[in-house]
Amino acid sequence: MSSSSSEQCDVISLPEDRVFEMLTRVSLDDLAACRQVSTRWRRLTYEPAFAPLHCRRADAVSGYLVQTVARNRYHATFVSSMHPSPPPADLVSLDFLPSPHVRVEAVSPHQGLVCCVDADADADAATPRKPASSYYVCKPATRQWRALPNPRLRYRTAATAMLARPGGGGGGAADFKIVRFSVPTLRDCLRCEVFDSRGMAWRRSADVAVWPESLVEAAPAVRAHGAMHWLRWPDRLSGGAEDIFAFDVKTETWRLIGLPPEATTEKRWARKKVAAVEGKLCLVVVVDEEVEVWVLAGYRQERWEKKMTASLTRLAMEEGNSFILRDLYASDVAFFNSVYRVLW
Repeated sequence: MSSSSSEQCDVISLPEDRVFEMLTRVSLDDLAACRQVSTRWRRLTYEPAFAPLHCRRADAVSGYLVQTVARNRYHATFVSSMHPSPPPADLVSLDFLPSPHVRVEAVSPHQGLVCCVDADADADAATPRKPASSYYVCKPATRQWRALPNPRLRYRTAATAMLARPGGGGGGAADFKIVRFSVPTLRDCLRCEVFDSRGMAWRRSADVAVWPESLVEAAPAVRAHGAMHWLRWPDRLSGGAEDIFAFDVKTETWRLIGLPPEATTEKRWARKKVAAVEGKLCLVVVVDEEVEVWVLAGYRQERWEKKMTASLTRLAMEEGNSFILRDLYASDVAFFNSVYRVLW
């Protein structure tokens, strides 16, 4: 056995408390690599006590950027996942951008990057006398931003996703990719454009043979298993049931993933949400006052397993029917929002 292999075995055999302490002190980039070392290390990084301690030691923030629309104006509010919230709410915002009115298009949680568009310019893009949309990428935690060239704004955006490369969120310039799907004139496919920060330019990628109107509107991309995912309504052109559209930003390839049969037959009209927990793709199904969580245990084989079923009766009694499930923060913690507040 080589010396490097011996050292690796010695590290892995350390007591759990020592491994836990070590992992809370690594950078975000190194943390992603550490999760690949062993199942044990991966499990430790997803324990409830890990994230708060790691955020404090890495001087990072963790939470959700909640976007709302009121009177035709977009508002983004940061909601911390730490309790109590470490930073004042007004320290994490988008008020430092040159445009006073922006719309969030995509985020890359790993490096805390946000892709925004000037909402006022976007609304006036059809007017020749006024400028077209202005795209920005920013890091709200440090209030850094960069203007980007525009993609082909002639076509309406259907979905956008962003992927930050490791090492791109430190003191140097951010290193990332953005993929934008738009609706062509014939509305028979998704038009794909990719922006690479290394070349600071958009380029055309291959069209995707997916009906544009089938993507759930305004749903953010969910990253898991190295790809971005969106829930899809039944395709009116080809028929069939609901499924998940998966796009690998690195290879620029795509596939459709079927949902659990129970979710497409018995619970066809239930509210559904795609999420990622511990790096695995999940499907959340809400029926009346009950929620089911399915985990894609076999990604390539499309093998789903029901993780849990929980009652929402108590929440419904307190909030009425106005609450909406937005995400799964952990396997047993969900993020909701109602008319006036957010809920965990």
